Formats: sequence, C-alpha cells, structure tokens
Amino acid sequence: MQSFKFLSAARIARSLISVGFVALAAALPAQPDANPTEKHSPPKIEKQIVIFPDSVILEQWPHTLKLVNAPQDLKLLNPGQCIRIGIVATGDDRDSYLESTKVSFRVEFAGKSEEHPLAPLAATKQIKPEGGDFVTAALGSAGIENPLLTMASLGASAESWCVPDEAQDGTATIEAEIESPAGRQKQKSVQIQIESFQTGSKRAFKDVAEFEEFTMGYHYQSNPARLFPALQFFAADKALSGKQESTYNFVFTLAAALKANPAAAKDFMTRVSAQSGPTRALGTVALFTAGYDIGPVLKTMSPDEQQALKDPQLPSPYDFNAPEGIPVQFDSLWGMFCITGDFAPIQKIATGLAWRSDWEDFNKARKSTHPPKEWTPAIGRAMAYSAAGWSIGSFQQTDPLAADYIEYMIALPDTPPDIKSELKGLSTNPAFKRQGDK
Repeated sequence: MQSFKFLSAARIARSLISVGFVALAAALPAQPDANPTEKHSPPKIEKQIVIFPDSVILEQWPHTLKLVNAPQDLKLLNPGQCIRIGIVATGDDRDSYLESTKVSFRVEFAGKSEEHPLAPLAATKQIKPEGGDFVTAALGSAGIENPLLTMASLGASAESWCVPDEAQDGTATIEAEIESPAGRQKQKSVQIQIESFQTGSKRAFKDVAEFEEFTMGYHYQSNPARLFPALQFFAADKALSGKQESTYNFVFTLAAALKANPAAAKDFMTRVSAQSGPTRALGTVALFTAGYDIGPVLKTMSPDEQQALKDPQLPSPYDFNAPEGIPVQFDSLWGMFCITGDFAPIQKIATGLAWRSDWEDFNKARKSTHPPKEWTPAIGRAMAYSAAGWSIGSFQQTDPLAADYIEYMIALPDTPPDIKSELKGLSTNPAFKRQGDK
C-alpha cells in the first residue's frame, strides 16, 4: 500500500499493475463445457472455516449483490470485537445446499468455553474469483460484459462471539460442526490471537507509511487497541496535524472507529485522560464526535482548557451545503469508510455525481476566450463532481468492498438514474481522469 497524505483521496488510489494479454486471459472464467453433465460436481461443505467481523453481516452484505468479494480471514482480535463463523460450500446447487445447512461452534478462551448451538445460517453469498473486479473493469472499458463464474459460496453463522471487554493476551480456539443434507461434519479448528488493550497500546507506529497502512486497511483487519498509538503519532507529526483539513479528517475517522467499539472507547478515554496538549485535546474531540460523555476527560483539564472543549462540535462530513468545503468532506467520508467499511460514506460521495451539468458548464467556460476568473458555488460543485468520480473510480480499482458497493448502487432501484449512469462510466469519463492516469 502506497503512502498518501492523511486520508487524502488524491493520494490513496494505488497504481494498478499492468498485465499482459496472457495474464488477462488466464483470469477469465472458463467457458462451460458443451455437455455440462460430464462435469457435474455434487455440493459439499469444505472443512476449513473463515473468521470475519460481525459487521460483514450487519452492515456490509445488506448493501451488496449476491456475488461479492470474500471478507478477509481475521488473524488478530482485541477486546470488544465480535466475529462470525463462515463455512464454504462448493459444487453444483451449493447455495440451496447452504440454505439447508446448520452450524454450531464452540470458543475456548482464557479457561472458559462458550457454546453456540446448531442454527441455520444468517446469510449466504457467492464469492467472486480473485481478481474478478479487475477483469470486469478491464472488459467493461472495452464494452465487453464479463459473466463472472463463481466457484464457491460463503455462509455466515447466525450467532456471533465477542471478545470479553477485559480480555488479556491469549489465544482463542474455535471449533465448529455443521449439519448438512449429507449429515454431520466437524470442521477444522482454528486459533486466533487475542491482544489486550494494554499490549496493543504499546505498539507505536514507526513511520507515516505504517500509520497510513493501518488507517487504510482498518475495515479489513481492524485493531482498535492501536487507536491510541495512532492518536499519539498523529498529534506528534506536524506534517499531519499541522493542517486544519487533516485534523478534521482524522477526528471523524478516529470517532468512527471508537463509535464501533465501546470497549475500545472506554480504554481510549482512560489513556487520553492521562495525556496533555494536542493528544488529549484531539482525543477528547474524537470521543465527543463519537457520541461519548467526555466529562471524565474534562475533569483532568484546567478551566481554560475545559472552556475551549466544552462543546467541540464540528461540521458534519455529510452536509454538502457549502461547495467550497466538499473536497475536505470527501476525504473525511473516505476515511470513515476505510475505518468502518460502512456503505453510507460511499453512497453520500456518489451524490456528488449529480452535478455533471455544473462540470460541463465549467469545462466549456474554461476553454472559452473568457475563462472564469472568480470562484463560484457552481465551480465548487463542478470540482466536487470530478473529485467524486475520480475517487470512487480509484476505490473501485483498489478496494474490493468498495467495488461491491458500487455494483450494488448501480443495481439499487433507489439510486437516481443520472448517478447510475455516472457510476457505469467511471473508467471512461474524461472528467474523472487525473494527470498521469492511464
């Protein structure tokens, strides 16, 4: 993941790796055999299980189509985080097979065992082949439809397991069993590392690249125990915290992470209360923005400091009433998406695609013999239109979840037709290009 100025949409798009025709052809799904009965494959449940965040079921999958990118298998958990157990099915008719399958699981951690009895799956999705979004985009730019063939489906347990709020370092062992039309089957057990807030808060960031990688990838491998070190790093780095726009973005990004995990917020507040200066001030504003009572932190401050932070409300990134501030708001919304993986920030940014007429008027005017010399709200909307399309297109190419959300918005009946049209043309619209883009 490349370095970028803190959550700036202008620097978060990773460069795509060029691929030759042979590699592209290899990524295409094989065509069905002329006689499909010769390759009939009965459905089955694979032995391995997948561990992914509870938010995949509660927030992400409800805003995606049937075919999605697979969630990342979690390797580390902190207190307060909740997970689901996923089972993988392959073969013909695997979706209906999953619908007839139940799963139970047991979690052993810190000398305790927690049983979750057999229950039908909460949701199922078909899984895209790796690299499928890239191939679809490449073919789509040439006007070719790519009928992606999926080889596996993923089902999620109805129940979740949450790491205890006061958990210490250790290892959790997860064992699962399924009951399918073929009978009972024990799954391969997995172990996952549990890291306490005490341990995670000591893991400082060594440089900006690590800090940016942490924020960009948080919605795939979240690590709330390191939110406090992230605050310390940001407050100490003058290149990051010295700009009002960066601070605004960071506060909303940090607040989104804290709001998602009350246990992390409680520990964070304790640590912030013991600080001073910018670290305490920024942490307090983030807690307030997340909706928490900041009284305990205010008590550690002088009367003047308390007065300055008595009601630290910031303008909402979702309010686009002032066109001049929209570029910064886009950065904040992308930061919130990167932290939570929520659908709402991308959906809001996409509303900027409705300002095409402002862009066309501006583009025509700037090429005329009398180009505009003063900024106007219409020019602000034109710039926002271009920035929205470019940033959404960049994330479509680099973030699998964002690509799933974009497909969903295009198919969603409630999405205005003009915005659907813009989303379909992300890769071909010259208004969404930047110098150096291919």
